[in-house]
Amino acid sequence: MEAIWANNFPRLYELYHESEQPNEANYFATFHEDLKKPCAQPLYERLEEELEQLDSDAWWGFKQKVLRYITIIDSRRGYSQLFDFFNEAKGYLYLKSEGCEEIRFIPEETNGTPDLIARCGGSVCLLEVKTVNKSKDEINIIKANSERPVVRMQVIEGRLGLDDSLKRRITRKINKAKKQLMSYVCDGIQRRIVYLIIHLDIALASDSRNRDELVAYIDEQGDEQIEVRLCGL
Repeated sequence: MEAIWANNFPRLYELYHESEQPNEANYFATFHEDLKKPCAQPLYERLEEELEQLDSDAWWGFKQKVLRYITIIDSRRGYSQLFDFFNEAKGYLYLKSEGCEEIRFIPEETNGTPDLIARCGGSVCLLEVKTVNKSKDEINIIKANSERPVVRMQVIEGRLGLDDSLKRRITRKINKAKKQLMSYVCDGIQRRIVYLIIHLDIALASDSRNRDELVAYIDEQGDEQIEVRLCGL
């Protein structure tokens, strides 16, 4: 039986249709209820719009990577792995905006591979998407607040300046991406790109000066072989 949201979200429904539907951990099992939550509709509409921009070959390759994560849930971070893979579609769109063609998802291998390969003129471009999620401290606060009465919720205060732990997490992600990009061998490679998607803690996201500092920090991370690009915050 087709889900009631299938017509509005055809590619998300296709993922659900081809996943383990009977599995209780299936992300889409309660999707129709999730759509009723405040702000959920525009978020899923944006995700659907991104997925619909993948051409047929890229969509097939994307599905092969993401399908098994639809039923994987972490006790603290929920479906973060699934959404990390959804973010690879943003990498596809970035390459498309750069004028690249024949953009394809590279199948996963145990030794690590880049996420995407594309033709840019007469050369080859590789791209690895890395997502930096919210810190453990923020996850703990959110989880604790969800279990407390409203009157006892912990307030998250704004903070100025990127802390060293965030910078270390970003650096680890970049270094891992660089290894993946440099280990992939094929003819004609001229560009290797690390594409970062960063979800700042609420305490940092509330001050635009932190965003400016983050952009400046990311700009320093590239070298002659690797470009580092930041997805718009």
